[in-house]
Amino acid sequence: SPWLIPPLDCPPFPPHPPDDPHAMTCHDEVPTATAAAQALVRKIRITLVNHAHLNLVVNEAFQVTLGDKLQQAEDQVITVSGGAQVGANLEPAVDYATSLALVYSILDRMQISFENDSVKTWVAAACGTFAFSRSEANVMTAARVRFVVDWVLRCLSEHAIQRSPDFFNRKFLVGFDHNTMLSDSGIQLSGAVAHGYYGNIWLHAKDKMSKLRSDRVTTLPPVRGQPGRSPRTSHQQNVVNLQGFGGEADRRQHVVISISKTLCRLPPELLSERLHYLIRMEPLPYVLPLRDAFEDLEHIHLVYEALAPGAMCLIDKVFDDMHLPEEEADEGKGFCERTVQQIIWKVMTAMKQAHSKGLVHGSLRMGCCYLNDSDSFDSLQILEFGLANLFEYPSSTPPASVLTPPELNRSDPVPLYRRDLQCVAEMTYLMLQGQPLCKLNDSVEELARRFQRGTVCFGDTVHAKTSENAKAFVLDLLRPPNFKKQSRIQACHEVAIHMSHRWFRPESENVAQLTESYDIILLRKYDTWRTTLRLRTNFMKILADHMSLARIKELWERLTVLADGANRVSWTTMVPEILRHCPILHLLQKVNKAFGENEELPVIHIKDTQKMMEAWRRKRVREILWQVFNRSKAFTGVMSAESCVDGLTSKVLHVWSRPMRVLDIVMPSEGRESIRRVDEL
Repeated sequence: SPWLIPPLDCPPFPPHPPDDPHAMTCHDEVPTATAAAQALVRKIRITLVNHAHLNLVVNEAFQVTLGDKLQQAEDQVITVSGGAQVGANLEPAVDYATSLALVYSILDRMQISFENDSVKTWVAAACGTFAFSRSEANVMTAARVRFVVDWVLRCLSEHAIQRSPDFFNRKFLVGFDHNTMLSDSGIQLSGAVAHGYYGNIWLHAKDKMSKLRSDRVTTLPPVRGQPGRSPRTSHQQNVVNLQGFGGEADRRQHVVISISKTLCRLPPELLSERLHYLIRMEPLPYVLPLRDAFEDLEHIHLVYEALAPGAMCLIDKVFDDMHLPEEEADEGKGFCERTVQQIIWKVMTAMKQAHSKGLVHGSLRMGCCYLNDSDSFDSLQILEFGLANLFEYPSSTPPASVLTPPELNRSDPVPLYRRDLQCVAEMTYLMLQGQPLCKLNDSVEELARRFQRGTVCFGDTVHAKTSENAKAFVLDLLRPPNFKKQSRIQACHEVAIHMSHRWFRPESENVAQLTESYDIILLRKYDTWRTTLRLRTNFMKILADHMSLARIKELWERLTVLADGANRVSWTTMVPEILRHCPILHLLQKVNKAFGENEELPVIHIKDTQKMMEAWRRKRVREILWQVFNRSKAFTGVMSAESCVDGLTSKVLHVWSRPMRVLDIVMPSEGRESIRRVDEL
C-alpha cells in the first residue's frame, strides 16, 4: 500500500514484533486513513521529491505575479529589521499578502485541495522562521516563496494523517547522529516532577550514559537555509559540543520535558530542524539550554542542562523572601520593589536576546523560572523557551498559572512578541501587588477582553506603596498596539525600549521607597494566590482520577440547570453533584478553598471548568496507559494481552490523588464492575 511508504526524510518507527493474535496495541481504535488522504500524501511526497519541477512551478508563478514590478524591484534597496541593508544588488520581491495569494494559486495549479485558514497559518509559521519583523515579512523573494511552499506541502501531508495510526508509527526526530529512542538513551524519568505548560517537567532525571554523552561531539546536519539569513560558520552550524550538561557534579542529571506528540505543530522533518537550531544556537542569558532530544511512541523528550540539586522555583523563592524574619528583612534581605526590578530586568534581558533571533516563550510565568542558587538572582534559569512555535497550546495547563489568553490566531507572520510582554506585565503586577492581574475566577472571554483593552486596576490599598514608575511600566507593557505611538522600531526590538523605562532608572529620592519591605496585607494576598494555584491543580487531579469523560459530561449537564444567569455555580452546589457517582468527599474537603474562601458564592464558570476538567482527564488516561506499555518495555506500542492485564491491575507510578490501580482510573466504576472488566480481559 502506498500508505506504508514512510514520510519524506522520516524513517518508520522500529518494527513491531512478529504478529501475535493476543497482542494489544495502544492505537487499536484509531481509524485508518481514508483513500483520499492516502492519495494526497502520496502526491505531496512525489512533488517534494521532484525538486526541479517544483522549482519551475514556483518560479513561473512568481514571475507572473511579479509582472511589471520587476524593473522597479531591481532598483530598490530592501531594508530589514533595525534599518540594516541587505545589499544594493537585490532580487525582486513581493509583499506578504501577495505571497500568500501566490501560495494559494500554486496549490490550485497542483490540484491539491486545502483549507485557506490552515494554509494561512502554515505560511505565517514558515515566514516566522526568517522574518522577525513586519518589514522583513513584506520582502518575499522567489527563494523565500519556494521555502514557504515546501513548508506548506509538508504541513498538508502531516495534516492528512493526524487521525491515523501512521501518525504515531514513525520517527519524529530525524537527522540526529545517534539513536533517538528514549529506551536506548540511558535517561530515567524519575524524581521530582512539575506540571509544565506543554507536559511534565522532570527536574532531576537521571542519565546513566552521561559520561559517554559529555565526551561526545555531536555533528548535526545543517538546517535548510532560511532565505534572507546569512549562514553561520561551519563550526557554528554543524558542531555542538555536549560538554555543557551541567558540569561534573550534575552530569548524571538533566531537566527533561516530556511532550505528547499529539501537540506537535510541525511535521517530523521540520520539527527536527527547529530542534537542531535550538540545540546548536548560542546560549541565551538566563535561559536553560536545550542539549538533546529523544522520543518514544507517545512523547517527545527534550533534554536540557541540569538544574542544581537545590534549585528553587521563583514562586517559592518570593514566598520565602516575603516571610523572612524581621531582623533579616531590616538588613535589606526582605522582598521589596527593588527585588522585583532585579528579577524583571533579568527576564527582559533573556527576552531581548531571544526576540532578536525570532524566538518567543509564549507561556512565560513565575512557575517556569528556577534559581540554581536561592541567594542569587544571577542564577535564574527560564524553562520552555522557544517551544511555542513547535507545539500547540494544550488545554490541560496548570490552572490559573498564565492568565494571558493564548493567541489562537496564528495567521500573523510576525512572532508573538506581544504575548511575552503581556506575560512579563502579569509577573510584575503579581510580585508588586501579591495578587494576579485579573481575578482568578474570570472566564476566558472576560480575560480576553481585559488584555485586549490593556486595562489594569491599581485601586486596591496594597498599591499605595507601589511607585508610579512601576505602575507606568506595567501599563506600557499591556498597551494595545493601536494605542501606541507610531515608531520605526520593529516589534522584535521592542523589549529594548521597555528596558530603558524610567522604572529601571530611579531617582535618588525614590530609592527608599523601592527598598521598603512589603507589609502583611500584601504577603497574605500572595499566600492566597500561591495556595489557590496548588488547590486548583489538586482539584483537577482528583476529578481526573475518579471521573470518566461521560461522568464529567453528565455532571456539567446537571450543573448547567443549577447555574445562575452568569453560567456559574458555587462550591456547595457542585460537591453534592460530584458525590452522586464518586464517593470522594474526604478528597474534596482538602481542596474546598480552591475557588475562594466563600463556598456559597457562585464563582465556578461551568464551560471553562468543564473544558479544563476534560483535558486533564484525557491527559491522565494517556499517561497511565503509556505507563502500562512502558512498564512492559513495549516501546513499539504492541504488547501481549497477559502483560496488558498485569499492567492494568498494577499501581500507578505517579500518584495524583491517592494510590490507585491503573484500571481503577481508566474505568472509574464500582468495585464489582472493575472486577468484571478484569475477568473479561
